[in-house]
Amino acid sequence: MINTISCTPDEAKDLIKQLRELQISFMLWGATGVGKSECVRQLAAELNAELRDIRLCQKMPTDIGGLPALDHEMKQTVFYPPAFLAPSIEKKSVVLFFDEISLAPDDTKGAVLGILEERRQGEIKIPDDWIIVAAGNRPEDMANARGLGAAANRRLLHIVIEPTLEATINHFIKIGIIPEVLAFLKVFPQHLSGEESARTQKHELYPRPASWKKVSDVYEVLRSADKNLRQIAVAGIIGDGTAAEFMMLAEEIKNMKSVDELLEIQRKSPDKIGQHMPATLNGIYALSFAITTKATEVTAEELLELINRFDEQTGEQFSILPMRDLQTMAGSLLLDKIWKEGWKVENSQAFWRYNEKRESAKPSNNQQEESEKQLSQTA
Repeated sequence: MINTISCTPDEAKDLIKQLRELQISFMLWGATGVGKSECVRQLAAELNAELRDIRLCQKMPTDIGGLPALDHEMKQTVFYPPAFLAPSIEKKSVVLFFDEISLAPDDTKGAVLGILEERRQGEIKIPDDWIIVAAGNRPEDMANARGLGAAANRRLLHIVIEPTLEATINHFIKIGIIPEVLAFLKVFPQHLSGEESARTQKHELYPRPASWKKVSDVYEVLRSADKNLRQIAVAGIIGDGTAAEFMMLAEEIKNMKSVDELLEIQRKSPDKIGQHMPATLNGIYALSFAITTKATEVTAEELLELINRFDEQTGEQFSILPMRDLQTMAGSLLLDKIWKEGWKVENSQAFWRYNEKRESAKPSNNQQEESEKQLSQTA
């Protein structure tokens, strides 16, 4: 058991950035699909560094330590170093990433531990500006994984990655995951990772954070295909049980108006917008995420005004929904993207309308508890 404090992929990335000057080697632990490899890819991209990804489960000891060769002149054996230790051609710093170390053969693992512990391989010293990261599954992660041993454990900084729902959804919004997936995870957060359930039921397929990106890509390609075909594809990624639940939500919201269509209605007949908005919790969640995903600098103010209309709907179908709380959630998502992108909306009427609504909606503790209870019951 890796007895340390868990963190999100973003927190792991920030920690490595801030400690890189110490030339520490880092070990990322976590279940399959929680974002270890993606975290390292993002780290390299943000540092404008060259990523060298070595999958250790596919390597032999000589792939790490170098191939032996005879030096006839000196009458001794020398070793040709592996290519991943060569200097960067572009003079960049390098993120040296040893992935799947816990699945590597013991002799291969032994060869790489020297690099992790001493930052050198034979006569080759790892440059000071290189970052060395290894990643693997814990023995309890259902992946036939093995620990590194006491000696290595003492020499590495260990980071356990366990993504939270909020951090994962924020990342998914950033990379354009479809609203159906975002809404599903908001309504059914237990399906962000189904590892515990899979362990109990002995299922081979189960959802994990990385699999939802694949579901998003597959569903988008098959959006106009037969429903049965879509369900077969989704079930082949996350298992039949979770796929059935996902498809129920996706079918429920598939006929709702697109964000572009709602904006056009708002421009022409704003008083009729309620006739075209989704009237279920799943639908409003999907619309909220679609608004943020589709937002551009040009449409940001209009979309904020669309969110302002959430709590102004008087139809009976909206009376059982916590529209003001959903409005606050949707507005927070959109404004978070607006501030990060540097778009200017703070002088717009839509922004001040939303701000006034948010201030007036701030609940007391009792109201907050009741609101959370209502959201839970509606879901």
